[in-house]
Amino acid sequence: MLHYNKDELKIVQKDRLDELITFTSGYTFLAKMLDVHVSTVQGWILRGRISKAGAKLVEKNNSLNKKFKADYL
Repeated sequence: MLHYNKDELKIVQKDRLDELITFTSGYTFLAKMLDVHVSTVQGWILRGRISKAGAKLVEKNNSLNKKFKADYL
């Protein structure tokens, strides 16, 4: 298991969220895929990380779960 300090972890979490958003062609499409409000995804972007509940929704989504597991996000 990789270990990150606090600052490194923030960068990794933001990079992985950005990767997810890019993969889904934008945060609007991601919100639609997960059946959540766009403002929810915007909140993740502002915080620089996806919530645990959001990561679980991604993992449950058949078109995303092979590339984005909850523990990856």
